[in-house]
Amino acid sequence: MEAKYIIADSGGSSTSWAIVLQSGEVVQLQTDSLHPKYALSADFPVSDLKAQFKDLHVPLYFYGAGCSGEALQQKMRTFLLQLGFLRVEVYPDTLAACRALYGNNPGWIAILGTGSILVQYDGARIIRRIGGYGSLIGDEGSGFYFGKLLVQQLLAAKEWKTGWADLFQSKEFILSKLAAPDALQWISGLGKAAAEADFDFLHRRNAELFVDTYCMDLNLTEISLVGTYGYAQRAVFSEVFESHSIRVKRTVPSPIRDLTNYHQMNES
Repeated sequence: MEAKYIIADSGGSSTSWAIVLQSGEVVQLQTDSLHPKYALSADFPVSDLKAQFKDLHVPLYFYGAGCSGEALQQKMRTFLLQLGFLRVEVYPDTLAACRALYGNNPGWIAILGTGSILVQYDGARIIRRIGGYGSLIGDEGSGFYFGKLLVQQLLAAKEWKTGWADLFQSKEFILSKLAAPDALQWISGLGKAAAEADFDFLHRRNAELFVDTYCMDLNLTEISLVGTYGYAQRAVFSEVFESHSIRVKRTVPSPIRDLTNYHQMNES
């Protein structure tokens, strides 16, 4: 495989890779998340990743959640170089969303995945970040926040509707999961289980919280959305945004395809 360079977009749950070949073709693959809190931990399986990319001594353009600060970018650069890449450039995942959805043009982007953030892009760089405070004090409009709303709904309900027990077992089970070490990851994954039940009112509440918390003072007229949760609930988000006179221009589940196009169009 004659590779030219590689692009990676790493979120809180997984990493999407695009290997751009000399022919212009693109090979895509998926691995676990390379968020710094995982990748820089002592027990991260570095050898597995080395084996996967051992013959690809080409430049890597890495966009990652948690990589907005220079110190962490340098640590991630050092970590990724040990995998054998020729050169590594590290950017925040927010820039991946901006370049994917707007290229060299300005715009507003809502990232609605495991977490959430609103950013303003001037066509070259991010000039404003709103939200992105993490699951403990923010993330309204995200997959995690939907899980939080769902747990609150299940625990507060006096009687469970038909089918809820098949999906979520019992209140006692939920309380035990909240006390477990992986509670945050469990909450983040509840959206998949809830897909089998009618919780549209919670998705709508989640979308309204995002708009009310982050968008109302900005005089927005247009926005684009990226992220697996926002894409899955794009009909709800579009309706909520448009009820506030904000047009949703584009919605994509992942930036990797459009981000690859951006790099191919801007090759030097």
